Amino acid sequence: MILGTAILLLLALLILVYPLISRRDDTVLVADKVQAAENLALYRERVADLESMDFSDAEKAAMQLELDRELLASQNGDSAVDAADKASSALRFGVAGGVFVILLALTLGLYRFWGAADEVRATELLIYASEAELTADEYAELDQRLSASIAQNPGVMEWTYLHARLLQRQGQYADAAAAYDELLQTLPEDRTEDRAALLALKAQMQFFARGQQADEELYATVTEALALVPDQQQALGLAGIMAFELGYYRDAIDHWRGLWKDLPQGMESMALENGIRRAAERLEADDETVDLSWLVRAGIQVTVDIAPQVRQSVQPTDLVFILARAVDGPPVPLAVQRMTVADLPVTLVLDDSMAMAPGMNLSSADTVTVTARISLTGNPVAQPGDWQTQVADVPTQDTQPLSLTIDTLVP
Repeated sequence: MILGTAILLLLALLILVYPLISRRDDTVLVADKVQAAENLALYRERVADLESMDFSDAEKAAMQLELDRELLASQNGDSAVDAADKASSALRFGVAGGVFVILLALTLGLYRFWGAADEVRATELLIYASEAELTADEYAELDQRLSASIAQNPGVMEWTYLHARLLQRQGQYADAAAAYDELLQTLPEDRTEDRAALLALKAQMQFFARGQQADEELYATVTEALALVPDQQQALGLAGIMAFELGYYRDAIDHWRGLWKDLPQGMESMALENGIRRAAERLEADDETVDLSWLVRAGIQVTVDIAPQVRQSVQPTDLVFILARAVDGPPVPLAVQRMTVADLPVTLVLDDSMAMAPGMNLSSADTVTVTARISLTGNPVAQPGDWQTQVADVPTQDTQPLSLTIDTLVP
């Protein structure tokens, strides 16, 4: 919008200045030149006539002086006209400049009133916030700019979302929850993933606003999110916490189980495992049986070698892919390891740390197909001319070590 405004102002300036570039129109300029030429020709004729007349030298000198004065007078008249014209032009340039300044001021004023000044400044602050910490004054300005942007563009949900995230970051949880609820009122019903995320955020903000005290209303909100997207991680974690606080220990285990399977092994998954065991202890204290046999990380030990006849057909630098795919599921590998022919034979353990995508790890499947492939093109997808071997229906837990020998040509 700024660029467009600048272009319009330049056009306005050209429109104002163009008539001033030529002081007179072409007709006036031609008439002036013709008149000057006629005066000079008449002067020369009269001088020639004077020379041919039979007058004394003194008389001729007096008459010549008179002719010179007449010619000079005509030239002075033209100069006076030029001077007046220049003065008029200067005045018109001044008026044009003043009009341009007024137009510029009005344009900038209207831009700030109706334009995107708040959005531009808010965007600048958001970009800066991603690189450094804002000061208290900058946070206050960002809050004001976002509020103004929302008021000017009530149909643009992105500004409301950004404002809600800012309120959340500043610890204004009740206001953030209200902003997320406002978004839910305008979000189309068919945008299920976005609705699930907003429901989880709304419940989380309300949970914090109430001093991290769970109640049935909050639990209903977060379970509504899970009904839309069952594997929504934020909703699973929050639902587990609320179910535990409300005494729904088996539900807490079910929620956390879905989240635990999608997490890589680390501090977060260990903390979650401790919560699951605590919920199980509460159930067992009431003489309920809890099966936690699944609470074991998946892992498949694999030894991979290459047949002697195949080794003669490949290069030591050719890539080797060792991967596991779900037997019944998408083709994306749940675990993959890459090396070269020179690394074989090798023994390794395929586990959740080798997943290619969140939620698509070895623990998310009961059985997999394990494949070892030499890729002559460097492509992990099998191509004609590659060498491979594979074993199907391999359990992801409590499985015996596998031994694979690459010996089959991909047709």
